[in-house]
Amino acid sequence: MAGLTDFHGYQDSVTWRLVSSGVEISGTGVERTQGSPRTVTRVWDAYSRQINVSARAYRVPAELIIATICTESGGNADAVREEPGYTSDEATPHRVSAGLTQTLISTASETLQLSLDRAWLLVPGNSITAGTAYIAKQARETSLDPPLVAAAYNAGRLHYQGGMGNRWKLRQYPIGTGAHVDRFVRFLNDAVAVLREHPTRPAVGLDVLLGGSSPSPPPRSVAAPQPTVRWAERADRAAVPAYALGVLTDVLRAAGLSDALITSTQRSPRDQARVMYDNCERYGPAAQKKLYGSYGDQVVDVYVASKAAGRDPATIRADMEGKIVAVGAQNVSRHTADPRVLTVIDVAPSSVRDQAAFERAVKAEGRVGRFLQPPTDPAYHLEIPSPR
Repeated sequence: MAGLTDFHGYQDSVTWRLVSSGVEISGTGVERTQGSPRTVTRVWDAYSRQINVSARAYRVPAELIIATICTESGGNADAVREEPGYTSDEATPHRVSAGLTQTLISTASETLQLSLDRAWLLVPGNSITAGTAYIAKQARETSLDPPLVAAAYNAGRLHYQGGMGNRWKLRQYPIGTGAHVDRFVRFLNDAVAVLREHPTRPAVGLDVLLGGSSPSPPPRSVAAPQPTVRWAERADRAAVPAYALGVLTDVLRAAGLSDALITSTQRSPRDQARVMYDNCERYGPAAQKKLYGSYGDQVVDVYVASKAAGRDPATIRADMEGKIVAVGAQNVSRHTADPRVLTVIDVAPSSVRDQAAFERAVKAEGRVGRFLQPPTDPAYHLEIPSPR
């Protein structure tokens, strides 16, 4: 088999080779999109961090990921395509694609070995992970050769298609044309040019393919690196079901974060009294009244009255616990909700390396029902309803 830097083709197709400026096609050279490369620039500006995380994890050049995003969705993170025969996401997950890389729900789930849905794929980092993992999975067939990557991604695998309008002779949609691979190659060549001048460098670039021969394929197992969730001493691990823990892990992955610390989960009335006492001591009663509603305010009032009466800390906490029980713990804090219905997690902001990325990922995660952050709450407070 010819190396990627030698002219080669697919059966009786046009021939091409990989050069420093991208894919050079015999007779037409290095084709680009018309005008300035706005789509590629916009995608790289918006998603370079997530692209680099996946490029590094799966050993896939960033230019291939960018070209996939631009070709599949034009950089629209909310893009959804329902194929003929679609009835519902649950019944026909093989007929609906979602997100930046337009991965089928069924394909993403199978590739990543995760139970996921449309909402998960509409998180940009998740879609990039799924698309990149699929490119890596197909690398044993494509050797990451850009036109082959484009065709296999689009058609599911490499097939010959000899239509007169298909210079690549690779099956792609619309059938009988070469339009999909044409777009992909032009976006890829744009990406090479943009990344060469951009201040943000690719973690893995197309230059890894320029050794003159096909690269070693990625390992057969292409599972994404799993972020680590750490637990504070008083955080109840048993109160966080696998579903909610998976949501937080997906948020960390989408944000490109390796770990985070959970400081609090579900609480008993005694635990809630302890937390409210500690926060009243640290931040003051006025700050706590801004955080809680009317029932919580009554508990804070007990703190103020007991403190003024000169009671010791243990007695003050007991007084606060009594008020929590009296007004109904669930009325004071969602932390006391039934964990079978709602999981509540507090994450320490100090444990989050890139807080802006974390906040964006949480806000984009459809499975998080409510999100509070500093200064409204001293912690990152996530409420995750259990699936029905």
